[in-house]
Amino acid sequence: MSRLRIGLLANPTAAGGSAHRVGRDVHHLLRIAGISVVDLTSSNAALARARALEVRDTLTALVVVGGDGTLALGAEIVAETPVRLGLVPAGSGNDFARTYGLDVRSPDEAVRLLLQALSRPVVAIDAIEIRPDDEDRAAQEGAAVPDTSGLARTIALGNVSLGFDALVNARANSSRLAPRMRYTSAVLQELRSFAPFPYWIEVDGGPREEVDASLLTLCSTGMFGGGMRLVPSARVDDGVLELAMVSGLRRSALLRFFPRVFRGTHVSVPQFSVRPVREIRVGLRDGTALRSYADGEARDLLPIRARVLPGAVRILADLGTPSTVGE
Repeated sequence: MSRLRIGLLANPTAAGGSAHRVGRDVHHLLRIAGISVVDLTSSNAALARARALEVRDTLTALVVVGGDGTLALGAEIVAETPVRLGLVPAGSGNDFARTYGLDVRSPDEAVRLLLQALSRPVVAIDAIEIRPDDEDRAAQEGAAVPDTSGLARTIALGNVSLGFDALVNARANSSRLAPRMRYTSAVLQELRSFAPFPYWIEVDGGPREEVDASLLTLCSTGMFGGGMRLVPSARVDDGVLELAMVSGLRRSALLRFFPRVFRGTHVSVPQFSVRPVREIRVGLRDGTALRSYADGEARDLLPIRARVLPGAVRILADLGTPSTVGE
């Protein structure tokens, strides 16, 4: 019998509930392979996280079954620990899996690749740490600057949406359409009344900048929305994030911009820019309540601070070269 001990966490609601069935299949396949499996699947993310943290130090790896949000939950649990993280794609968008060509149709093949990866050298990827940022609010109220280091952090592996893309994400999450269709539909609906946001940003400890932008996204993989390739050149293992911005596009031009993102041809649009960052603070100058989204899940209201955690997650995958196919 193998000495390997794997925690298994399936999202019971991902892909309309089918991920729960896939999770049972994965459990069976791992047991057949002679691996000790600890089932951590729970009715909600908070309970699953708590159960996983209780046994984390006894695990060789944590395998999650679901989409990008479930993968991010797994990353929160194992980040900056020796425990490795595996993924069996079973979500709606599966953008991390799409980025690196992981099979999103065959759980059997996904498990086979996980077992192979367990016997190979560790592959470490970057994570994005996100925390609330109340420094400006405290300054306006004349209070002492709070220490946010102890506040609960969240972790993302793909992207953090901070603008129009966050509004689209919020609307798409409530849609029953297919992943690509739900984003397309949400884009059309949000564009009806959309206006650029007045941001302030501080990049890598530099001076405050004021920018008016429609799209503001912090990227590690650069793919979201069921195959939208926002930053095709992004890597998850280079120790740096990419801040993607669209500024100066009218609504009609923004409508034409998004279909190009699926093909990756939008990078030639002059109003689109990408800059490398390692840490950022971002908020809105007018105090609008805008919620950030990370890997498809709702996160803190702006202002927030985010930073790259280089090599923080040991992933059970052979990443190779990012896929050039946005399907």
